[in-house]
Amino acid sequence: MSRGLKYFKIFVNCNQSKVFINQIQKNMKLKNVLIKKIICLLFISSLAFTSCDIVEEPYRKDFVQQEPDTTKPKILLEEYTGFKCNNCPAGHSIAKQLANLYPDRFFVVAIHYGNWAKPENSGDKYRYDFRTQVGKDLSEFYGVIDAPRGIINRTRYNGEMILNTGSWDNAANDFWENNKTAEVKIELSASYNPATRQIEANVKLNYLSPQTHKNKVSVWILEDSIINWQLDKNSTPPDVPDYVHNNVLRESFNGTWGDEVSATAIPKDFIFDKKYSYSLPSDSDWKLENLKVIAFVYDDANGIKQVERVKIQQ
Repeated sequence: MSRGLKYFKIFVNCNQSKVFINQIQKNMKLKNVLIKKIICLLFISSLAFTSCDIVEEPYRKDFVQQEPDTTKPKILLEEYTGFKCNNCPAGHSIAKQLANLYPDRFFVVAIHYGNWAKPENSGDKYRYDFRTQVGKDLSEFYGVIDAPRGIINRTRYNGEMILNTGSWDNAANDFWENNKTAEVKIELSASYNPATRQIEANVKLNYLSPQTHKNKVSVWILEDSIINWQLDKNSTPPDVPDYVHNNVLRESFNGTWGDEVSATAIPKDFIFDKKYSYSLPSDSDWKLENLKVIAFVYDDANGIKQVERVKIQQ
């Protein structure tokens, strides 16, 4: 769950430190070696604290970056956004902060949808089309009507599924608190075949616990570092021509709702292994070096169970 924010202010008085040392030398008659050690410690302390009068950024006391653990559940933030949404850059920033705070545990997909992403018919601004059929289907299904908004692992937090930016962190931690161990392990790899212009993805699922609900697997293509227009209320002027768009949903290998993993109940140690391919159109402006593949497993009753993401190897 979200931790409280702590702020502190530390004062160091070098003159008092010197008086303190002189008093020790005069009254205690300590040996030179001990005196030097005390002086050294006080000097190091002064260096450590004189440059941080006030810590203004929130921090997590208990946060320790750890190695990836495939037995722990991970988070997918489906971020609903648009390049004509002037509040959305703030949402992008929060999503990036969370991905950095929880490396390899918190993944983001930027879904440009609705009027926020509708291209202009004239002029030289906002002509690009970031929209996808998957984004349209999902936004309509979940009833997303504003931006920026997000859905955490397709589960509810405080009774709500569609969350504003201030709830994303809390919702992620709530999910982890209630889901200590992953139910399925995903092994994912992706590559590009220049001879066939095909992006290929291999998805292997290994179930760590039995499943009674129908499970599905979705496999999507994302792209980073797309330079295009973005409306930003915090910029002057607000129309930013060279905004960097990341984690943009480009396409799905297997449609909006993915593939059914099994037609029957899934036992522990069940293996699902499938290869997917997507033919890159000849007029595509996608940059291969910026492409990623993300795969996630979900059921309609309990949401997303696990997610993995990899770069496309060329």
